[in-house]
Amino acid sequence: MSASQLDRVSFIVLRHMRTPLIILVCVYAICILGMVLMPGLPDANGNTTYMSFFHAYYFLAYTATTTGFGELPGEFSNEQRMWAVVCLYISVVTWLYAVGKIISLVKNPHLQSAIEEARFARAVKRKSRDFYIVCGFGDTGSLLIRGLDDAGLSAVVLEADAERIKALELRDYKSKVLGLCADATVPRFLLDAGIERTNCVGMLVLTSNEEVNLKIAVATRLLRPDLKIICRSTSLVNEHEILAIGGDIHVVDPFSIFASYLSMIIYNPTMHTLNEWISGAVGVRLDRNICPVYGKWILCGYGRMGRVVYKKLMSKNIDVTVIEPSVDNISKISEHAILGRANTETLERAGIDEAVGIVAGTNNDTFNLNMLHTANQMNPQLFSIVRQNNHQDEILFEKANVDYIMQPSLVIARIVLFSITAPLLKAFFGHLRELFIQDRNALADIMARLEREVGGEKPLIKSIVINHSSTKAVCQHLFLDRDVKLADLYRDPANRDEFLKAVPMVHKRRGVLTILPPADLKLHLGDELLFCMKKQDKHLFMASLNNQYTLEYLITGKEPARGSLFRWLERKGFA
Repeated sequence: MSASQLDRVSFIVLRHMRTPLIILVCVYAICILGMVLMPGLPDANGNTTYMSFFHAYYFLAYTATTTGFGELPGEFSNEQRMWAVVCLYISVVTWLYAVGKIISLVKNPHLQSAIEEARFARAVKRKSRDFYIVCGFGDTGSLLIRGLDDAGLSAVVLEADAERIKALELRDYKSKVLGLCADATVPRFLLDAGIERTNCVGMLVLTSNEEVNLKIAVATRLLRPDLKIICRSTSLVNEHEILAIGGDIHVVDPFSIFASYLSMIIYNPTMHTLNEWISGAVGVRLDRNICPVYGKWILCGYGRMGRVVYKKLMSKNIDVTVIEPSVDNISKISEHAILGRANTETLERAGIDEAVGIVAGTNNDTFNLNMLHTANQMNPQLFSIVRQNNHQDEILFEKANVDYIMQPSLVIARIVLFSITAPLLKAFFGHLRELFIQDRNALADIMARLEREVGGEKPLIKSIVINHSSTKAVCQHLFLDRDVKLADLYRDPANRDEFLKAVPMVHKRRGVLTILPPADLKLHLGDELLFCMKKQDKHLFMASLNNQYTLEYLITGKEPARGSLFRWLERKGFA
């Protein structure tokens, strides 16, 4: 416990217990003094006896515990018995008062928070693994921590809502996730969360309050200038302010990302399918593509998300009609907007019969589901996209007849998780976007290769760095000046002529990126690699990187001798 935390707990305890302690001490002092002054029975010589201070304290001590040992050290006189009765009643009342104060102190929320803060800070100090600080445990934080836990990464949580912290304690994570109910804008709580520790590798700011996110980002940069910050923002102004902080900082805007997704659905469904497949969306396979949805679109809702989506679609020359109940929101786009709620009348005026798609993008899940239900009844052929705001409404959205569900919380969690676990994935998708413009046949070949060599649902995206901690066997070979080729890493240990279901996606060396690197690429220390593979092949893949005997077989095709005796026989030519 730090000095400040100890002072805070001590102050609360002393403030509440000062009066009962003073009263208790005074009562016992008077009782002990009275027992000493009360005359006892005469001794054998007829002299009046008196109780010593020690015996008086001893008598009051055992009677305070409601334990009776009789009249010790000897039989009491009537005067002593009368005073003992007075002492018993006074001490009982005093103890009841003191115990009541103790109970109220234990229930004191300030003391409980101080103790929880101290316990949290001690637990963080004991962490030996690298960890991320997550500010905000709403839908986004919950989904992200689940992804971090599945990826074997550690996190600590700061959340202002006590109910959310209670929910955190009930989650079945593989490793314990520490959480504290606290305002992350207060620097003291950031220090408690371990922001200054060397094994704190990132700050993930995911609250729904733009101003709070900015405050946390500023405080983080001042407390730890070198720390990586990933911050949520849905405001362009707020995004510029966050980026102005400088350093290793990234802003995630779910609405901008969704607008890009929607654009891909319309113009480049192949890229969208690949993105959903890599993200692990349920039921998505590379051999099940969706057709481009060209034509007129209806956008219901022109709030923060609607503005971004409208701007993105208009930049692609897509015919968009907006339905919005607030006249102030659509004053600048009146020629492309209809005032009112998305009911039968407004949908008809928007041209629902000729539309090919509809986006229900308000911040109210009930309104969104009702819009789609009405629209699907009027035009069953519509490609429907809906915004899901609350993760708890997932069951309702799954039952609805919807082609694509957009959850801002899920979008943010995916982007943040991939930026942590697979930072090279951004370069891979950038390359694919260029191919979509320049060479669509090459893009089709890449998709075919991923389907042929990995395929199925929900692949594993694995990042590795060639260093001693994560690829021990590879480094041992490189230290001995032996060549290790890229293909050697994902050969099948059961038969080196076969390969695991894996595709090397990106190779990075001293800042130079190679997309889909060749199999005969010779590896160097410090190389970064991004693989796409079947999840069940992960253990074989990692064993090849760290087991020198397995890697030796994969490289040479020969089983190396194990043990001193067999190596000696091999050197002598007997094996």
